[in-house]
Amino acid sequence: MTITHNEFAALWQLDKSIAYLNHGSYGAVPVSVQKIQNAFIDRANSNPNHWFRYELPQLMIETRHIVANWFGVAPEHFAFVPNASQGVVTAIQSLVDDATSRNQRTHLVATSLGYGGVLYGMQHIAARSNATYAVADVVYPHDVTAEIISSRIQALLPANGEPIVVVLDHITSETGVLFPVDDIISAIRSTHPQAKFVIDAAHSAGMLEHPLPANFDVWVGNLHKWLCAPRPAAALICGSPEVRAIMKPLAPSWGFEDGFPTSFEWQGTSDYSAYLSVPAAITFQEQWSYAQRNTHNRAVADGAADLLRNAWGTTNHLGNTVEAPWLRMVQLPVAEPLTKPQIDLMVERAGLELNTECMCMTVRGKSYVRLSAHMYNEIDQYENLIGITRLLA
Repeated sequence: MTITHNEFAALWQLDKSIAYLNHGSYGAVPVSVQKIQNAFIDRANSNPNHWFRYELPQLMIETRHIVANWFGVAPEHFAFVPNASQGVVTAIQSLVDDATSRNQRTHLVATSLGYGGVLYGMQHIAARSNATYAVADVVYPHDVTAEIISSRIQALLPANGEPIVVVLDHITSETGVLFPVDDIISAIRSTHPQAKFVIDAAHSAGMLEHPLPANFDVWVGNLHKWLCAPRPAAALICGSPEVRAIMKPLAPSWGFEDGFPTSFEWQGTSDYSAYLSVPAAITFQEQWSYAQRNTHNRAVADGAADLLRNAWGTTNHLGNTVEAPWLRMVQLPVAEPLTKPQIDLMVERAGLELNTECMCMTVRGKSYVRLSAHMYNEIDQYENLIGITRLLA
């Protein structure tokens, strides 16, 4: 069992008695960023009245400008939201409400590789709104080309010019596939120019050098995953002034009458310290160039995948599939697909008995371990997973 750590591990708060191999699920907050967040919390608690009335409003504006500038977008097109799922559902509801106000029915479409929480949200919106909901079946790992994905979505779209909202994952959360979103959008708009695209970019910020696609209507991405901001923190970015004008929060509060993004900024006496700490997370990440991060994390993810495939005698099942830069899927050496209870027990025991935190899942009748790699990881840490299936006994 290997629990060795490199020189970067001390920069994170992670327990050094474990091999933490699941950055992709929840992120990990660096020590320096946590200190910044703690300082904001202390300021709030030392004088809540002064904090909420006089300090926080200007700090939120300044922070929004800093982070929007990092993304290369106008501050008036940027708002903080708690997480990608809530932001995506919020954007969809706003687009549906706008169409309903014009007595039009919206057609909602996602893919079967979409995040489960978002799919539930879309189903709920359709059930209580003037909207339809359909899922384009995309089979992992083969059907992930722009041509196949766009054609299967197009097959579900109306030909009557009614409003369309398509939700596309930039990086699929469960399977780590990098979708060719620009090509998919271009193909669908060639036949359905009225289609609006909401990009679920839960894993993009921090992992991709250019996290924003060329053409989108709404982009929503977590900042607490690969950018290493405190939880919960995410961004909702409008792709045009027209979309900005109709974007509304699910729970209107103070500032609602001012419109986006002010309408998103005030949710009562919430803890805004995670949002305020995002600039510190950006500064932390940029102590390394993107090339340095990408080279290290890709090498670890690739090396770990090779290590486990060689140990288990499994092959690379992905062919020409484009994986996310710092995520890898490796098929587990099991004769039958694992059930969710089996996976939950195996992963829990790995943490308790192997001092190793990981992520496993079953997709289309095959079971996998999803490997994540950040700067604190090294290839030899993944040796701990070689005997993981023995924990099923």
